[in-house]
This record gives sequence, C-alpha cells and structure tokens, in this order.
Amino acid sequence: KCFTLDPIMDGFSEYELKMNSIQTILTNTAKHGTTLEDVNGALNKLNEYSDKTIYNFAQMTDNIGKATAAGLTLEDSVKFVQGMSNVAAGFGVDANAMAGATYQMTQALSAGVVKLQDWVSMERAGLGGEMLQEELIAMAKGMGKVVDTSVPFRDSLKDGWLTAEVFTKTMEKMAADEALT
Repeated sequence: KCFTLDPIMDGFSEYELKMNSIQTILTNTAKHGTTLEDVNGALNKLNEYSDKTIYNFAQMTDNIGKATAAGLTLEDSVKFVQGMSNVAAGFGVDANAMAGATYQMTQALSAGVVKLQDWVSMERAGLGGEMLQEELIAMAKGMGKVVDTSVPFRDSLKDGWLTAEVFTKTMEKMAADEALT
C-alpha cells in the first residue's frame, strides 16, 4: 500500500489544495483584473522559488490565498509569502512555523495594522527577531511614520505605526533578499 497508494494520495491532496487555492486567489483578486493565466504564472514562479527553499509549495499557495483574502493583490501576496519565507530561512524557522506565522499576519493585514498579539505570534514562530524589527522600523521611517525607538519594540506597536502597508513593503524587500534563502 505505501508503495502504490500513499504517493498517489499525497499528490492528489497537494493538487486539491492547489486547485482550492487557485479558486480562492481568483475570487479575491478578480476586482484587480487577475486572470487564471496570471494566477498560474504566479504559482509557477512560486513553485520554482519553493524548490530553492525548504518551504512547502502547497503551504505557500494556501497562504497566498489567505493573503489575497486579506486584500492584497496577487503580486503583493506572492511577494509577501516569499518575504515571510526568506525571513523564516534567515531565522532558521521550519515550514510549519512559517505557515502559521504567515496565517496570523494575513489576519493582521486584513485589520490594517499589526498589533501586539500579532507580533507575539511572529515571536512564538521564531520570526520576530531583531533583524526583522530593524527592517520594519527602517521601512516605517522611510515611509514617514514616527516610531518611538526609546521603548522596546513590542511597546512601540501600541502607537499603530506597523501598518499593513509597512509590513507588506518590508516583506517585498525581504522577498528580494536572496542572501536569506
């Protein structure tokens, strides 16, 4: 059985997840004019990217669906997930922890701001380290946000400076950082 059915069932499960994710992505990005070709092209690029990392393509695809549900465009969602993956690689975080943190952050993005409880999820997943904190602060300041660096990072979040835009722009920068993968 394990030599004949298990690989087939695993392949079918991944295919089913991909199809469900494609439907979710299309539904959530249709307002931006996204087509099936656009989604397939983005997922093909993501599949190539996932082959270069330890992160599971199916989980990445699922998280792109969640990011589009949070209001991100297809392109921004792909960059968001790649950025989260690169940050996870930089911190040595496994695929399951990265997927969980990505899910939590999509919830924060849909709310428009990253709050302390969201950040704690990042820390628990091993993704809330100083390197990311510094990148987020630098991005926020570059976008004209006031960040109180005289208090601990966690305490500064109460001011609302870590917006969805700041976070996604930082993940876009992290997506481009191949040194982390």
